[in-house]
Amino acid sequence: MRFDKIIYIRYMPLTKKIYTDFYMEEVQNAGLEVEYWDLTQMFFKSNFAMEDASNLVKTKVFKSYGELEKAIKDEPALAKVLFISIMTFEGRIKKLYQLFTKYNCKLAVFGRNMFPLAPSKSFFQKLNKISPSAVLNRLKLKKLQKLVNNGKIKKYDIVFLGGSLGWQGIGAIDLNYLKDAEQIKVNSDDYDNYLLLKNQESNNSDNYILFLDEYLPLHPDTVLFNIKNVKAENYYPELNDYFDRVEKQFNLPVVIAAHPKAMCYKTEDFFNGRKVVFNQTVQLTKESTFVIAHDSTSINYPIAFGKKIHFITSKNILKGIEMVHRNVLHFADYLGCNYQFIDDNNAINLIDQISVKKYENYKYSFQTSKETENKTTREIFIDFLTKDL
Repeated sequence: MRFDKIIYIRYMPLTKKIYTDFYMEEVQNAGLEVEYWDLTQMFFKSNFAMEDASNLVKTKVFKSYGELEKAIKDEPALAKVLFISIMTFEGRIKKLYQLFTKYNCKLAVFGRNMFPLAPSKSFFQKLNKISPSAVLNRLKLKKLQKLVNNGKIKKYDIVFLGGSLGWQGIGAIDLNYLKDAEQIKVNSDDYDNYLLLKNQESNNSDNYILFLDEYLPLHPDTVLFNIKNVKAENYYPELNDYFDRVEKQFNLPVVIAAHPKAMCYKTEDFFNGRKVVFNQTVQLTKESTFVIAHDSTSINYPIAFGKKIHFITSKNILKGIEMVHRNVLHFADYLGCNYQFIDDNNAINLIDQISVKKYENYKYSFQTSKETENKTTREIFIDFLTKDL
C-alpha cells in the first residue's frame, strides 16, 4: 500500500463529525493504522467545553512543540506516514509546518466545503474595523507566506479538492501554491451525504419548514478566534418571533436542524418548544418544504435536493457579525434566492422556483465535479490511500 499510517492533526479535540467526515473508521477497516493528534493545548488556553470523541480512535494529546517533535522523530517508518492537516492555512500554524518541513513529512489537506465568499470590504471599511489581534494575525500570515515562497516551509504534497473552487477553503493560499501538489478530485462531505440518501424512500414529505441553525451567538469558534458576535438574549427572541410569522403564513411548523456544537440546546429550550433535531440535517432537508438559512455550509443540502432557500439576517447580525450579513446577501444573489431582515415585520418573500442554472453552477464550483458526482469521497479516498505507487 502507498501508506501504512494516517495521522490526522488538528488544534481542537476530536469530534464525532470530524471522525466521520475524514473517514477514520473506513481507513482503519482498510488496514491502515490511524491516529489523531490533538494540539488544542498548544494553541489555546481552553477547549471551551467542546465535545471530545477521542475514544473513537487512538488519540495523542500534545502540550508543547517539544513533545510533538519527539513524536514525529519516533515514528518508525515516517516515509509511509501521511499527515492530514485539519487546520486552516494561516499564520498561527507556522511553527507546526516548520516541523513538518524539518522532517520532510508527507502532508495532505482537504480543500472542500467551501462556499461563495462575499466581496471584500473597501479599504476604508477595513481600516475602521482594524484591531491589534487582526494586525498580529496578518503579520504572522505574511511571515508564513514568505517562508513558503522562499522554500523554507514545505507546501502540501497532496490535496483533495471538492469542486473547482474547493481549494479556497484551505486558507490563505492561491492556486499557484498547489500547482506542484498531487490533486485528487473529491466531493464536499455534504454532497457525499446527499449521494448516500438521495435514492432512499422518504418517511414523510413537505410537512415542515427547516431552519439550518448555526448556533450563532454561542458558537465556540467565536471565542476561540475572538470573533465579534450577536447576543443570545437578542438573537433567539427575534428568531422565534420570525418563525411565528413563517408558521402563520405557510401553515407549517418550523423544525430546527441543530448545529452539531450546540450543546446548550440539549439542556435549555431556545426555540419556544419547537422541534430541535441533531445530526439529521440531510434527511430533514430532503423531506422539507423549503429551507431557511443564514450562511451555513449546510445549504449544500437544499441545493443538492433542489429545495428553495430563504436567507435571513437582522439589524443585530449586521451590527454584530457583519460578515454573516454580507454572506447572506451574497448567497441570495449567487443562488437566485431572496433574503429578509427578520426584525422587519414583512411577509416572507420566498422565491416561486429555484434557478436551475445557478444551483448547477454552485454544484460544480463547491460540491463536486463531473468525474466524481456519482462516486463518494470515501471510495475515492480509500482507493487512493491503499493503491500502490
